[in-house]
Amino acid sequence: MQIVMHSYTFRTYPLEEAFANAKRLGWDGIELQPCHFKRENIATELPAAIELGKRYGVPICCVDTGGDTISDDAAVREAAVRQVANEIEVCGRCGIRLMNGSVGVLRGPDKDYGANGSALAKDVHYARAAEAFKHLGGLAAKHGIRIVFEIHMFTLHDTIASTARLLEMIGLDNVMANPDSGNMFSTSTAEKDPAALDKLKGRIGYFHFKNCEKIGDIYNYSVKLADGHIDTAKWLAKLCGMGYDGPVCVEYCGAGDPHVAAEQDLSYVRQTLAWIRR
Repeated sequence: MQIVMHSYTFRTYPLEEAFANAKRLGWDGIELQPCHFKRENIATELPAAIELGKRYGVPICCVDTGGDTISDDAAVREAAVRQVANEIEVCGRCGIRLMNGSVGVLRGPDKDYGANGSALAKDVHYARAAEAFKHLGGLAAKHGIRIVFEIHMFTLHDTIASTARLLEMIGLDNVMANPDSGNMFSTSTAEKDPAALDKLKGRIGYFHFKNCEKIGDIYNYSVKLADGHIDTAKWLAKLCGMGYDGPVCVEYCGAGDPHVAAEQDLSYVRQTLAWIRR
């Protein structure tokens, strides 16, 4: 199982610091997040980032993408499709084979994550997203690229159930899910039991890990994988039990020194996988 470090972990540092520590600690690769490149400049900045990674012997395994393909404004939807299509073309030329993204967000006045996203969605939102990604997924397939939708608060795909519905409507083998147990933890409508992953059996193409703790009404992400309120070992065990052996990514998005998080979280995943496999 390839263990990838999310570049957002080092969002307050230059990208080179992320590569240097990925090399030092033995991560298998990096997911490149737009905190380290400008999406409008991807044609020049992605090749430069890949070359930087080669200097450290650390590949870019995934590039983030996405756009508002569900807007009521057709011009906004069309612009989003053009941007993602361009990013797919650039990633294809650069040898990137995995892109993590979103179809768009739905936000209402309620601050509860669970009252937004798919809770606000209508059939038309799913239809618009499916239309966009049938096209974009077909384009990605020509480049050998897999697109995954990260289960993320505010998005149409903020639960396992809504993600499964969307994937079913798109119906392409290379458009898959990226469950994120940390994001689901703070989304009241999202599934909390790893058994729910069965709804995505055969359609998981990536997996994000982060931990979180709930303190009153506050969700605190400044915790390492071993320290929050999520039993990450159960999610890893479920993945392994489903026969998943693809890449997994750890994204530390809390405060403090990311060097410590990058070291401790990688060690935790390795040790936990070794325990599960025994």
